[in-house]
Amino acid sequence: MGKIKKKFQNLRLGQKILLSNLVLFVLPCMVLMLLLFHLVQTGANERLNSSKLVILNQIDRNMEDMFQDIVSYTNYFYCNRELNRLISLREFRSPYEELVAKKNICSYFKESRAIYSNMDYNLRLLCDSGRNYSVEDDGSEYVDYPVLKELEQEPWYQKLGENTSSIKYIPAYVSSEFQKTEDNSAMRAVRLLKNLNSGRVLGIMEVNIPRKQVEDIFRGGVEKESQQVFLMDKTGKILCSTEESLVEQSVENGEYLKKLTGFDHGYFKAKMNGRPAQISFVTNETTGWKLVMYEEEKEAVWAGNRIFVMILLVASVYVLLAVIMSVYNSRYISRPVQKLKADMKNVYRGDLTVRTPVETNDEFGQLSMQFNQMIGRIEELIVRLEQEEEEKRGLEMQALQAQINPHFLYNTLASIRFLVEMDMAEQADQCLLALAKLLRRTYSDKRECIPVTEEMESLKNYLVLMENRYQDTFVWNIEVSGKVKDWLIPKISVQPLVENAIAHGFCQKEDTGHILIRAEAEGENLLLRVEDDGSGGDLEYIRRVLDGREEARSNEQFSGIGIRNVQKRLQIIYGEEYGISAEHTHKGGMRFDIRIPCRTRSEEHTSE
Repeated sequence: MGKIKKKFQNLRLGQKILLSNLVLFVLPCMVLMLLLFHLVQTGANERLNSSKLVILNQIDRNMEDMFQDIVSYTNYFYCNRELNRLISLREFRSPYEELVAKKNICSYFKESRAIYSNMDYNLRLLCDSGRNYSVEDDGSEYVDYPVLKELEQEPWYQKLGENTSSIKYIPAYVSSEFQKTEDNSAMRAVRLLKNLNSGRVLGIMEVNIPRKQVEDIFRGGVEKESQQVFLMDKTGKILCSTEESLVEQSVENGEYLKKLTGFDHGYFKAKMNGRPAQISFVTNETTGWKLVMYEEEKEAVWAGNRIFVMILLVASVYVLLAVIMSVYNSRYISRPVQKLKADMKNVYRGDLTVRTPVETNDEFGQLSMQFNQMIGRIEELIVRLEQEEEEKRGLEMQALQAQINPHFLYNTLASIRFLVEMDMAEQADQCLLALAKLLRRTYSDKRECIPVTEEMESLKNYLVLMENRYQDTFVWNIEVSGKVKDWLIPKISVQPLVENAIAHGFCQKEDTGHILIRAEAEGENLLLRVEDDGSGGDLEYIRRVLDGREEARSNEQFSGIGIRNVQKRLQIIYGEEYGISAEHTHKGGMRFDIRIPCRTRSEEHTSE
């Protein structure tokens, strides 16, 4: 699977589109064709099986007609009072009387043949008196009869029931005693003989139904020689069949037998003689036995050949159209993409004058138009970046000039001279060292951003100088969280805020001022806070200066030039959502917060 995916990924766009369209259109078409073929074949088989069920139902009705004839035939003897009287006699007074009785009974048999001339059944009366009579016994030859006492011992006899006179049909094979005298039967119709007055059981009436007669009914119903019909009892034993080799065989396949005995009618696929066949079956209401028809599928007529040819023809046309459209679509899509790819390569080489012609109004035309707009936007961004870089360099230079301007140097050196004159050599030495460090870091360090610790170190040097200059005016404290020591900050970002607090925050304060500088983490951001307890200032004016809504100017309470410079540098580097915010403290002083995203040295190198 991985190799196939890799090969597909290495194909050209046109080839991918062509292959995808073939899969999306041709494959579903083939599946649909097979599905339609299956549906047509299934429909044809259902219609064919339904017609077979119709044939079986007709055969079943013919068998019911036969059973009804047998009922009428047996009723003729069962309801004949004279016949009933004769067979009810246990003994005759003389042999002559017995001979006369037998002659009368034979006359009833002959009379029945005249009345029921269409019925050629062998009816036998087996009486408990030991005398037996048969339609075929005309006295010309010896007739062998089954023994009633033996029959009464067989299991089927126990199911007749002494309280009923209805006919029961039993398979020929279930009675070994009957088979001794008759072996060509498919089944037997058995009925108890009773005295019409007392209801006493006199014996049984048995009608032999020949196998040939049932098979003729089967053959009269089938339409083709390939269709075979057999009658199966509830145990799966085949009683008679148009296929002679199946007679007295059993359905041994448990799955087939379960389907045959589990439903009243239906059809299913099976294997007969090792070949696939279609089985249809119905249930005879009188006996509960199954009439089964089977036909090998190779002989079955499938009515969907013409429909299949039409489906195949339509599918072929569809596949051809799908291939043509796939080729067209692959070229239609890949051609503008290839043109766009060539233009992008030219842009990659540095040619921003490239423009892709917009030839259509569809998605490819919009893509080309957006590509042209993107190139134009890139040109604008490049110009803007150049301007911002130039502005940033100017702001950095202004920050440097603001930090080390001649006025600052003059005041600082004057303060050191004063210390020397006052014979305060140690303090003078400390101030000279702080000034040297501040000048070296200012002019020698070319980095744009430096770690917080280095920024705070420069701020300490600056505060040492300011503390010497403004004796006993303020005290200061710097707190740096260990987590943010190595985080980066643009250099000279905090000093203007501290300078503003010293120069303007304490000008009207009589007692000693306090300046607190804190660096800590605030979520994913770096927070630098400069807080004083000076006289505060006009907060709305300060915010307008920070937002650029008002030009910065220097007054007695706030010098916004340096702070505005820092604000612009921070927003150029990090975006307008970052920078400086101002608030009043609860003591009336000012608090400036610098918020910038967390960046370390490794991240700075990565972004570069």
